[in-house]
Amino acid sequence: MKKIINLLFIIPLLVTLASCYEDKGNYDYINLPDIAIKAKDTVNVTQLHTLEIPADVNLNGEAETDYEFSWRIWSNNIGGIDQQKIIGNTRNLTYKVTEVPGTYTLVLTVRNKITDVKSYKQIHLVISGSITEGWMVLQEKDGKSDFDLIMSPYFSNRVSTDEILHNCYEAINGEPLVGRGVKIGSFFALGRYQEVIVLTDKDGVRLSAVTMQKTYDISTLMYDMSSWKPENYIAWKYGSSPCTYAFDGIISNGRIYEYQSMPSSDFPIYTEPILKDGTYKASPYVPKHYPIWRYQGVIYDEENGRFLSFNGNTWVLQELPVATEIQPFDWGNMHATLRYMETGYNYHEYGLFEDWTTHKLTLCVFNFMTTPNIGVGKYTADNCPELQDARYYAVGSLGPVFLYATDRNIYRYDYNGTNTGEKIYTLANPDEKITGMKIFKPCIDLYIPSHPYNNKILIISTYNTSKKEGKIYMYHINETNGTIDISSEKTFEGFGEILDMEYNYPKYGI
Repeated sequence: MKKIINLLFIIPLLVTLASCYEDKGNYDYINLPDIAIKAKDTVNVTQLHTLEIPADVNLNGEAETDYEFSWRIWSNNIGGIDQQKIIGNTRNLTYKVTEVPGTYTLVLTVRNKITDVKSYKQIHLVISGSITEGWMVLQEKDGKSDFDLIMSPYFSNRVSTDEILHNCYEAINGEPLVGRGVKIGSFFALGRYQEVIVLTDKDGVRLSAVTMQKTYDISTLMYDMSSWKPENYIAWKYGSSPCTYAFDGIISNGRIYEYQSMPSSDFPIYTEPILKDGTYKASPYVPKHYPIWRYQGVIYDEENGRFLSFNGNTWVLQELPVATEIQPFDWGNMHATLRYMETGYNYHEYGLFEDWTTHKLTLCVFNFMTTPNIGVGKYTADNCPELQDARYYAVGSLGPVFLYATDRNIYRYDYNGTNTGEKIYTLANPDEKITGMKIFKPCIDLYIPSHPYNNKILIISTYNTSKKEGKIYMYHINETNGTIDISSEKTFEGFGEILDMEYNYPKYGI
């Protein structure tokens, strides 16, 4: 039996050997060309800039049409090679770098289409960060919303020339924003949490302020998006204790939702406080400077003309304490709509109110740090031209500066002097309209205590409807009285319809 089995193995082997022996060589052998690839071994590039790498490929006389080229990139972090992608298919590479700062491996592959033989050149790529402090411009262009970042010596001493990084969100995250932009904001908490928030009419995103990489969709941080209608984004920047108190909030459809950006948070998503009796409608504008040991948040209730507060223990909305001294106004019964509010001079809150019955406008000044007696002053704004038509406002923090703007004109309201409004600026181009106005205020108490242009720059956004072109105008202003130096005009162009603007803070510690 064993002999039979051995024969069964030996016979096929002999047949195979015989066939090999009879093979007279019916193959066409091709001499493989000696491919030599020369390029730099290490390349440095800045994020969001164009990477150009010429490759000297010696094809040993072969036609270049017989070869295909492929450039691949992957991060040197653990698992990075599994996320590799192709970024070019020509011999010389031209590529806009959207990857975040770090070290990468870049490989050029040259493949012979006939023989399928491949040659390789590996390059060590170092990507430096280009995101620094600057002015973020939320815009809509060609039906898509995104934001640009203006980097200028006015905003940062780390740049020497003006530069605009375009479409930062899509360029870095590889996807467009969903919906039309509404608000852009920045959140700073001692460098532990530095984020940029973009809200749209459909959703929103939280980004790292250092890399602009998305960390969350806002929809994942909300219980319910069915009534989503964002009106404002608020960040409370507490200079004395930002590691303990780091809050931000969203006003959406007349409701306030607050978020605590700390690991021990009891509300790790945007949460609405409770009003036990009745209803409320939150104004888009809120005070930002108040005793954090007493209040978690303070809002103005448009429905009932009153201020409400809540604290972290009860999370219940309630009216502010009653004054113990005579006050210039009753914050429990303002009988008015809050047209605008901003923290300004002496850390007071400056609120412009329109009476429900008479429609007269009044500037009310609050100091929430002196609760329960928070009234500072009341100024009847009867002598302010076009104030009823004003759409944009800006309040200074180094002097009694209150500016307001219509579609074309800017006025200075001298509330604590003559109590009149004075026109100080008119757009030169009749086809442009003002779409936004802010005073540059980059300082945060102890942690960013000074800046050479703090309160000294007025930033205006405009839009030309016929040309579908947005512009940013910057002017030097007097920080103590708000007068504008027209001769100092500086212009940035190339935007779409500008929807909002905000400062991106520097990375903490640099």
